[in-house]
Amino acid sequence: MEIKDIENYTLSHDEIQQLDDIVKGDDPYYVRYRAHAILLIFGDHRDLEDVADIFKVHINTIRNWIERWLQFRIDGLYDLAGRGSKPIFTEAEEKLITKYVEEEPRSLRRVAAIVEKMLGKNASIATLRRIIKKHGKSWKRKRKIPKRKPTKEEYEQGLSDLQELKNLAQDGEFDLFYFDATGFTLQPCVPYAWQNIGKDGTLGIPSSNSKRINLLGFLNPATHELTCFERIGKVNSDIFIDVVDAFCDNIRNPVVVVLDNASIHTSKSVAAKIEEWDKHGVTLYNLPRYSPELNTIEIVWRKIKYEWVPNLAYTSIEALDSAISNIVRLFGSEYDVQFS
Repeated sequence: MEIKDIENYTLSHDEIQQLDDIVKGDDPYYVRYRAHAILLIFGDHRDLEDVADIFKVHINTIRNWIERWLQFRIDGLYDLAGRGSKPIFTEAEEKLITKYVEEEPRSLRRVAAIVEKMLGKNASIATLRRIIKKHGKSWKRKRKIPKRKPTKEEYEQGLSDLQELKNLAQDGEFDLFYFDATGFTLQPCVPYAWQNIGKDGTLGIPSSNSKRINLLGFLNPATHELTCFERIGKVNSDIFIDVVDAFCDNIRNPVVVVLDNASIHTSKSVAAKIEEWDKHGVTLYNLPRYSPELNTIEIVWRKIKYEWVPNLAYTSIEALDSAISNIVRLFGSEYDVQFS
C-alpha cells in the first residue's frame, strides 16, 4: 500500500488496542509519539498537517512514520540498530519467547534469563518488550474474574440465546436492554493518566470512606439509551423489584431485559413478580452463571469509573453524586460508547 492510499486504510481492532497500549506504556517517548500519530491519522482521520503540528515535527517526518507503519506495522514504530540489520530472533524463536512470557508474565528479566538458557542468545528488556508487543501482548492490570466458570454447554447456549435475542430485536419484535448494578464511593477506581515523570509529578486522587452510591441501570445498545435508578446503601431483591416496577412504567414497547444470575435477581420474591412484569411487557433473561463479560452494560460501568468521573468528583459525596448524575444525563451525546 502506498502513502497516497491511506484514506482507504482502516486500523483493525487489534491494531488499535496494541497502539493504545503503547501510547499508555513505558516505551521511549518517540515510540509513543509515533503510535499516537498513527492512531490520529488512521483512527481519527486527522490531516497530516494537523498531526505534524501536534507533535511539532515536519510533515515529511509524519509521512515517514506512515510509510514505516504501512510496511512494518508495530515494528515500524521502533528504531532498528542499523539500516538493514537482521533481527536477533527468528519468527519461531519469537513465538517461543511469547510462551516464556506466559510462564513468567510479571518479570521480563526472568524471561531474558530463560531466553539465554534455552536459545543461547542475549536480549535486552527493550527488545523483549518489542517482540511481545508485536505478538499481541501488553502490560496492563490483571482483571478480576469469577471464581468459577460456566460449563462449555451453558456458555455456548448463552451466546446462542443472545444472538437470537439481538436478531429478534433488530426485526422489531421487542427492545433489548441489559441490566446491572454498580457502586461508587469516595474510594475511587484508580485510572491511568498522563503524569509528569518522577514521584513529585504523580497525580493524586482524594480518597476516603463514604456511603455507597448504587446505580441500577438499563442499557439499550441499539439506541444508546441508558436508564438509571440511584439508591444509597445496600441493594437487595426489594430494591431490584422497585426498580423493575419503575422501569415498567416508562417502557414504550415490549422489552427483554438481559441480566446476570445474582441472588437478588432470582429470589422467591422476584420469581413471584415475573408474571406481573410479563403482563407489562417486560421479560427477564438470565445469563449463564459466571459470565459477566456477556453483559454489555459492564462496558459503560468501566467507562464511567475509569474514564469519565473526574478527579475533583472525589472531594465529597455530593460532588461524586453530581458527577455521576451528569454523566448519566449526557450519556449518548457527550458520553458514549461504540458497541460492537
